[in-house]
Amino acid sequence: MNKTVIITPAFNKFEMATKPFLQSLYQYTDENSFDLIIIDNGSTDGTVEYLENFAKEHSNIRLILNKENLGYSKANNQGINLALEGNYKYIGLLNNDILFTPDWLKNTLEVFELDKQLGMVSPRDAGRPKIFKKKLTSDNYISHYKNYLKRFKKPFKYMLEPLFSCVIVKREVIEKIGLMDENFTPAFWEDQDYCLRALYAGFSLATSNISFVFHNHSTTSSGVNSEVYKRNEQYFYQKHPLGKWIWEHKRSNVIKDLKRYFVESME
Repeated sequence: MNKTVIITPAFNKFEMATKPFLQSLYQYTDENSFDLIIIDNGSTDGTVEYLENFAKEHSNIRLILNKENLGYSKANNQGINLALEGNYKYIGLLNNDILFTPDWLKNTLEVFELDKQLGMVSPRDAGRPKIFKKKLTSDNYISHYKNYLKRFKKPFKYMLEPLFSCVIVKREVIEKIGLMDENFTPAFWEDQDYCLRALYAGFSLATSNISFVFHNHSTTSSGVNSEVYKRNEQYFYQKHPLGKWIWEHKRSNVIKDLKRYFVESME
């Protein structure tokens, strides 16, 4: 069986993020279907001790324990380099504040079989909307996520930017475009950069409409200040001039807008 490897950085917020993440992951994912690489970025709140004990109970976990916080891109690259040593077809990049649903991984991987050009697929994340007058929370999402998925008629939707809080990446993508750009350290805009690089390389990107995860937002990047965000934003725009236009407009129908952009540029 060709397992998927899941890569997850962690930095403190043990009770808020890492502990419920691991409990949910192992509750709703077949342990034989995945390996897990956790990169701790110098946590000081008991996370390391918990991870070491948890790893003793599960043979599919490998730990990377950093002495300091290396940031999102560098930590993920550590995990990716380790993952590439194994025979994994798919590599998952997941935040440690994700909660899962039954068959989330199996259903996400099925989408890749529907279009061989797909390079990245993320499950749906409702973003805490009201569903049938009920707001999704970490306590009730299991009871209501299926109703949310019923609103989608097709099994997946092509996207410019799948959700990087939980994205499955085909190994072929990483082998072709390389690692994440560590110039975005400690965080922000590295995911948009990676998506555009994959698109440039000829891969399609999508969100699955048949799998769902719940994102407990902002536990991973809430400590990064606005100056870092602006600096990385400017670096992204310098790297991707077309990306600047796309993200500044943030319109719903990107294809139509791109056509209009090129028509206007010729006038």
